[in-house]
Amino acid sequence: MRINPKQIIGNLYSEGAWHITLGTFITKFVGFFGSIFIVRILSKEDYGVLSYVENLFSYAFLLAGLGLSYAILRYEVLANTIEEKKAYHDYIVKKSFIIDVGIVAIVLLTNCFVTYPEEFASAKYWLPIVIVILPFQDLYTNEVFVIRGFFKNKLYAYVSFVTSILLIVARIIGAYKFAIGGAFWSRVILYILFGILGAVYINTAFFRSSEKTLISREKKREIDVYAVQYMLTNGLWALLMLNDTFMLGQLTKSSQALAEYKVASVLPGNISIFASAIGLFVSPYFTRHETEIDWIRANFKKVFFVTAGVVGCVVLALAVLARPLVLFMYGEDYVNTVTLMRILLISAFFNSGIRFTVANIFAAMGEIKYNLVISGLGTALLLILDFITIPSYGAYGVAAANCIVYAMMGIVLLIVFLRKYFRDVNIQ
Repeated sequence: MRINPKQIIGNLYSEGAWHITLGTFITKFVGFFGSIFIVRILSKEDYGVLSYVENLFSYAFLLAGLGLSYAILRYEVLANTIEEKKAYHDYIVKKSFIIDVGIVAIVLLTNCFVTYPEEFASAKYWLPIVIVILPFQDLYTNEVFVIRGFFKNKLYAYVSFVTSILLIVARIIGAYKFAIGGAFWSRVILYILFGILGAVYINTAFFRSSEKTLISREKKREIDVYAVQYMLTNGLWALLMLNDTFMLGQLTKSSQALAEYKVASVLPGNISIFASAIGLFVSPYFTRHETEIDWIRANFKKVFFVTAGVVGCVVLALAVLARPLVLFMYGEDYVNTVTLMRILLISAFFNSGIRFTVANIFAAMGEIKYNLVISGLGTALLLILDFITIPSYGAYGVAAANCIVYAMMGIVLLIVFLRKYFRDVNIQ
């Protein structure tokens, strides 16, 4: 049978593949581009504090809903009826919000007894303000996952793009008018609005006419187990990045060093735009076909090589253009970050070009255990390497450690996937 490229492109367009890919890319790019303005508006000291507080928030957000938002995308896809989808949605949203309120209370209590480094002392004031948005940001995440779970790819892209634009514009205006306080408060106000309005829209647009259905205790337990496993896995992946910033700040005690590292990591970090855009589109399809080995083999190869090829080309281009890009985006103050950025670009290839695709597909098909084990080992190794390298080499030690750990994790994860699905070897 002859393959018609025009027909394939047309089918992908009608299914929303281009919308979700382009929408995710633009959304992430807007956030990235907006961060450039924030860096230029705030002083290095304020930007270092901003990064420190948001890093602490990110740690707390790793526990948001104990991972229940990830369960929406899987169980909603597997559900056979609208009533079943609504039952999953109601259970997950209500339980995750209660959990999130508990997390906020714990963070507020802990903050009363924590002593921060002198350069980040103001974090004691800003963290309680920022942490309030955790339940609402998680609620917003749940609702956009509902849209994605219904395969409303175009709507998902539009919603993600509009909310991203509003967030970054408000943040820039806030930072310009009220410095670091404006950057924090704009985020708080908008996420509260997004969470509330999103919940109203989802219930009206998708579930208003559906009857209430109960979920069995066994199914709830299954959802909870999947969610916690996904949270632990995703949390460990995120810890790899969050620990870099936290460890660098703690061991160097320098807000300037932290600001420079954050600037150097912006472009490498945003390379995940390409991998996540592709991953967001393909994940529900791998969930739907998770028992069809031939389908998995054929489509994994396509997804893997497309993602690795795109990410590889972007990494190479950014490495060549690193200096003029830094000068254009951040100015002379940050030109010393060019070499650091190039090292981080290498780690970004292993992370986004190899690791992300395999881990994402494993998770979509419910095979989280492999991600969990490998990410746990990688997190432990990176912590050890950070402790060894930061005192002597600072941010360059962090970058080198990233290259080693992400390469190891990506390659090992790929080997495990190939053994499971491309050979007659069943890994238990």
